[in-house]
Amino acid sequence: MRKGSLIVMMKGKSEHLQTQYSSAHTQQHRITRYIIVNTNNLTTYLKDHLAGSVAAIELLDHLITLYAGRPEADQMKGLKSEVAGDQELLKSLLDRYETHENLLKKAGAWIAEKGLQIKVKSSEGDLGLLISLEVLVLGIEGKLRLWRSLQGLDTGLDLPHLQSAAHRQIHQVEVLRLEAAEKAFS
Repeated sequence: MRKGSLIVMMKGKSEHLQTQYSSAHTQQHRITRYIIVNTNNLTTYLKDHLAGSVAAIELLDHLITLYAGRPEADQMKGLKSEVAGDQELLKSLLDRYETHENLLKKAGAWIAEKGLQIKVKSSEGDLGLLISLEVLVLGIEGKLRLWRSLQGLDTGLDLPHLQSAAHRQIHQVEVLRLEAAEKAFS
């Protein structure tokens, strides 16, 4: 086994082996399959998504300001709370694999988000909103891919629930994005 690897049980993957002792006695043995996980790659992947969530929260703060006084602000606040919860799940997974978040990546994500804010602020109102919502929906799509990628591992997370939440979030933001596109292009 390579350095930086860990053996984990594959979630939901087991086989049964039948041994026949005589025609009257059959005994079943449960065999659990294990996989070797490259923890270096896994933690790098998780850290990248954690950094993305930092940028998403910054972007959501910006959208909450843009939508101030409108019902959409409450939607963005709810989404921000969900993203913060997802951040905590990612941090717990990183702790499980005995590694910590990469502050350089978090800083890079923060800088990238600030660059996006400059682009958004330099765009006319509705176009800036459209760009912000488009970046947000792309980030949520990435999060959905994260949850799908972890399906083969025994993470202890309710991945079907997390995937369902991501689908709901995508739909919620996409509705707002299409409204913003209509306003920006008319």
